[in-house]
Amino acid sequence: MLLTKSVIVRWECKTKKWYESKGYIFTKWKDKFEINVEDLPLRSHENVDVQCDKCGEILSNFKWYNYAKNVKEDGKYYCKKCANLLYGYISEDYRKTRVSNSISFYDWCYANLSKELADIIMLRWDYRLNIKNGKILSPKDVTYRSGGFNRKGYWFKCLDRPEHESELKSISKFTSGIGNIDCNQCNTIVITHPELVKYLVNKDDALKSYGSNKKVPMKCPDCEFEKPMRINTLVNYGFGCPRCGDGVSYPNKFIFNFLEQIIKLEKIKEFKTEKIFNWLVYEFKHKLRKGKLDCYFEVNSSAYVIEMDGGWHKKDNAISGQTKEESKFIDDEKDRLCKEHDIEVIRIDCGESKLELIKNNIMKSNLPQILNFDEEDIDWLKCHEFACNSLVKIACDLWNNEIKSTVQIAELLRLHSSTIRKYLKQGTELEWCDYNAQKEFKNRIIYAQKVCSKKVICLNTKETFNSLREAQDKYNISGCGVSACCNNRQKTAGKHPITGEQLKWIYYDQYIQLFPEEEVILV
Repeated sequence: MLLTKSVIVRWECKTKKWYESKGYIFTKWKDKFEINVEDLPLRSHENVDVQCDKCGEILSNFKWYNYAKNVKEDGKYYCKKCANLLYGYISEDYRKTRVSNSISFYDWCYANLSKELADIIMLRWDYRLNIKNGKILSPKDVTYRSGGFNRKGYWFKCLDRPEHESELKSISKFTSGIGNIDCNQCNTIVITHPELVKYLVNKDDALKSYGSNKKVPMKCPDCEFEKPMRINTLVNYGFGCPRCGDGVSYPNKFIFNFLEQIIKLEKIKEFKTEKIFNWLVYEFKHKLRKGKLDCYFEVNSSAYVIEMDGGWHKKDNAISGQTKEESKFIDDEKDRLCKEHDIEVIRIDCGESKLELIKNNIMKSNLPQILNFDEEDIDWLKCHEFACNSLVKIACDLWNNEIKSTVQIAELLRLHSSTIRKYLKQGTELEWCDYNAQKEFKNRIIYAQKVCSKKVICLNTKETFNSLREAQDKYNISGCGVSACCNNRQKTAGKHPITGEQLKWIYYDQYIQLFPEEEVILV
């Protein structure tokens, strides 16, 4: 029964002729006017109130087109439940006739799928719940096009985890290959990504699918900062805490952990992040700019650079104002300069910060051949977990574990010591550590003085110097160069003023241990 008698509409170009054909006189566009509800176009989305002519239920704000297409010839309207009772019942004889004239779901599976897959589908069929009109249905009793219970499908069990409840699955998903036929409960975060449960405020959200785009409350497990996020965003991009975040991108942290694992596999000895060379200078917007490389390593006497190309390399950066053309120009300049210095650049497409995308692009690059590794050699999930963590927290944990030197922490994390100082200051504000910049600066001076006062020996002349400064003054060379030579960071430092040979250096204590019988010359 139609309860609404009239509605207010506007004059619009798409309905003007329709209403004029019903006898309404046009005034002007957007003018409101009242019409008889039955004069609405059949596809109108106007809301009306209707009442079921069987159970009496009143449906408010019901779309006119839904009412118009379902009203019966006698003018009566029935709600969905009553319509199914009156018109939706299929007799047992009719059901049998329909199955016999068609192909059953059972026959279709074994005719179109492998026997192994068909057997699995038959085992998933839940005879306990697939009951209709008091009869237990089997896959042989329904057609391969059957809609199921109220077109919601039939009940299928989970074979991997028997404790999971059976779920309604449409047969068309099995026969068409479109849609998800797996157990939805097996796709929950707690099963697919248990390491991410710590970010969820409500633990019940762990039972949602890892691909869900629903926003739920999340919090940083380190500083407890809360913000709403979509679940699939957490899975694909990590949390990204604005309070304790380190400012390092997901791809760069991903490749960092990847190369850490490569070192453990003894494929390379070391690598450098944010590598800067004096020659890496190019002109950009009428100014000389100094470039920075994401990762640098050497293997088999060849040098390589890995550049993790994020999404801004393919689109304009609304934050910095840099266009995609400018980004490409900078990339091309880096490639050109590296090529001139015999360094091969390997670019990894990281348009989206997703584990699978970055992993696949790494495996498609030249890295597996250069570094001689297989996909199964790398713990990719570990790369993802590290990329989702904050380097600020890691640096603070190292500081708390009695590594009270920003230089040493910088060497462990392969970052510049100034970056580590910034992280520790940030961590001190969050009460994660007790870093004191002034105190640490004094300790660095004391440490530098101790290093500079250590005895060194020139291996070429067997001369012994009481400090780096004495060696620096004698041969007019950099004390840092001598120190680097003693710490095996470079092979030589300075030249002999007479012979011109490259000078090699070693700490006095090390020399005595290696050559206790050798005589030295005291300067």
